[in-house]
Amino acid sequence: MPGLPKPKYKWRQTWPNHPKHFCGYDGSRHIASIYWNHMGWWNWFMCWHWAKNANRWKRPNGQADSARAAALEVEACYDAVLRREWPGMAPEDLQCMLDNEEWMRTRL
Repeated sequence: MPGLPKPKYKWRQTWPNHPKHFCGYDGSRHIASIYWNHMGWWNWFMCWHWAKNANRWKRPNGQADSARAAALEVEACYDAVLRREWPGMAPEDLQCMLDNEEWMRTRL
């Protein structure tokens, strides 16, 4: 789409037989998914939000008119989480998420 910036993270198709479903990655970290809804919009949701108090956050998901717009919106959400600025986040939530990520990596 003309005028929209390019996504800054890596996006790839989730499954070969689902051409309208994509996952976003920051390095090896799976951060988000976007997919086409049959009602005519793209859904987006951030996958990387396992803080113990994430239930008080503004929901890290939404809808957009295009795949690129959805990718940009979820990237803005992810970047706000990394800056500890997503609405409802407590200062310790980011560290909780990083600790959970490390625990998941080492338990396998």
